[in-house]
Amino acid sequence: MTRSDVQGNTDSHWFPVVALCRALEDGFIPFVTQVIDHIRADDPAAYASVPRGEHEASFGEQYRSLLTGMVARRPPNAAEIDRARALGRRRAGQGLPAELMIRAYQRSYRDFWARVAGRGLDEPAQAPVLLELGDLVWTWLQAITCAVVEGYAETARSRNEIRIGFGQQFLDALYSGRAGAEETGCLARALGFDPDGSFQAICCPAGSMTPERVDRLRRRSHDNGALVMVRGAVVVIVCQGLPEPEVVQLLADCDAQPTAGLGLLRSGLAGAAESIVDAERALSVAQNGPPGKVVRFSSSWLLATLFPQSGRLRPLLDPGKAISQRHLGEAVRAFADHGFSITASADALHVHPNTVKYRLDRWQHLTGWNPRTIDGLQRSLLSIALAERQPEVAAGAPQDGS
Repeated sequence: MTRSDVQGNTDSHWFPVVALCRALEDGFIPFVTQVIDHIRADDPAAYASVPRGEHEASFGEQYRSLLTGMVARRPPNAAEIDRARALGRRRAGQGLPAELMIRAYQRSYRDFWARVAGRGLDEPAQAPVLLELGDLVWTWLQAITCAVVEGYAETARSRNEIRIGFGQQFLDALYSGRAGAEETGCLARALGFDPDGSFQAICCPAGSMTPERVDRLRRRSHDNGALVMVRGAVVVIVCQGLPEPEVVQLLADCDAQPTAGLGLLRSGLAGAAESIVDAERALSVAQNGPPGKVVRFSSSWLLATLFPQSGRLRPLLDPGKAISQRHLGEAVRAFADHGFSITASADALHVHPNTVKYRLDRWQHLTGWNPRTIDGLQRSLLSIALAERQPEVAAGAPQDGS
């Protein structure tokens, strides 16, 4: 704004505002410095991506435009809207969170109005002028903020689409056995991963996640450096540098009762591919259990490994009619859980030791597996665990005896 801009308005009703803008222009540099100090103090780490000099220059340009608009009694023009939209795109490219950017605009306009309020327009005779000026400042705040947010959203959508495209290529490479390829390492770096670091995957059913929920999960996960992709019937989340509870919490934040499988923490891109396999296999166990359960491959690795092969293994692990008699399976499991002690097993089941012996013998008679041997006990326990996740197998035939 120049002195000629100020002198160009001849409406006597508006002369106090013209004089006010001239006075505010005199304190231009100190005001810009003060506002930028306040804004950057809100989150110094986030604003580290925005050079201080550039920040002051962009705000100074907007402040001059505002003063010019106040003198001319007009809303932002097309050029000023375009500059605000371009600034929004730049801030998105610099990675500044949208909520910080919006808060900065609100803070700067609030500080501007505080300067206005302290300059003598609060006298009763000036009330109409003050009301009109307040409406005009509010119009500027709305128009400029909307333009900045629109520009930010354009770039954010574009960056999100690029990230999704890279993420799809990255997962395709891991699934197809190309973890060691040079281009896979380049994709990992483009996604913010260290190819030589440790990775952990978590998978959940895609059918339980609406598009809105997936988008929300992506936003939360991106803040933590994680990748979220929908692949067929599964949502795959690949993380790096997050403690296991935080990996699970990512999903819990978007689904109060997540059903999921969590892979092992593994090193390198080959490890990332293996962790995804871990997570998918653990998910197959979780989906055949009660809903809302996170199954960890680290604790359910044997069942998670065997479950996808249950059809092939059925001839080896089919307990026949014995599985429908749950008291027999409970005796086998108690026997394994209590140091192969008949007495301890009986105490746990609240029955007589002879009853436990009878049930173990009955189980052996019906299955052909002796639970007192390693092979027989392994087959017995696996068949029981698999049947628990296939309710139709264990559907209740009448129980015989005790």
